[in-house]
Amino acid sequence: MSIKEAPGGSRVERKKEETKKKIIAVAMKLFGERSFDGTTMEQIAREVDIAKGTLYNYFPAKEAIIDEYIKRSFREKNSERILQLQKMPDTRSRMILIFSELMKGMQAHKDFFEKYIVYRMQNMVSFHVDESEKSGLYLLAIKIIELGQESAEIRDDLPLYVLEDLFEFAFIEVVKQFYMEREKFKVRDAIEQCVDLFMNGVKRET
Repeated sequence: MSIKEAPGGSRVERKKEETKKKIIAVAMKLFGERSFDGTTMEQIAREVDIAKGTLYNYFPAKEAIIDEYIKRSFREKNSERILQLQKMPDTRSRMILIFSELMKGMQAHKDFFEKYIVYRMQNMVSFHVDESEKSGLYLLAIKIIELGQESAEIRDDLPLYVLEDLFEFAFIEVVKQFYMEREKFKVRDAIEQCVDLFMNGVKRET
C-alpha cells in the first residue's frame, strides 16, 4: 500500500492535521494566559514555530481558531449527545438541554466567546457559506430539527438551512442577553424564552 493510500490520508494531509492541532492547542493556551485580545496572530505563529503566512493559510483570524476548536469539541461528543437527544420526549426539551450545556461552556470562556458569536453571525449572513464553515452546533441542530419533523412538531415546508439558522439565532439571542443584561440575566429563563420563540415560529400547523 502506498503512503497516499494509508489509513488517515497521505503524509502531507497528516502533517497538515498535526499542524492544525498544534495551532489550536497553542492558541487556546495563549488565550487563557494572555486573554483573547492580548494575543496576536504573530505570537501564535512564533509559539507554534511556523511563519505568520503559514498560520494565515490555516486560519484567517483568531476567531476562526476558536470556531475550529468548538467544532472539534462538538464532534468529540456528537455521537453521545445524539443518543441522549433521541431518548428525550420532544424538541423543546432537547433544545433546552443543548442550550444549557452551551451556556455553561460560554460562561467558562467569557473572554473570547463574544468574539466567537460575532464571527458566527458574520458567517451566517453570508450567501456563500459552505459546509466547512458551519458551526459546531450545526450537526446537533439538524438532528433536533429532523427529530422534530418526524414527530410532526416542526414544519417541513422550509429548507433545512433556514430552520438551522433560526435554531442558531435562538441560541445567539440567549448569549446576547447574557452580555447585555448581566445583573438581571437568568440563564434558565432566557433559554426557555428563546426556545419558545423558535418553537412558535417553526411549529407545524395542525
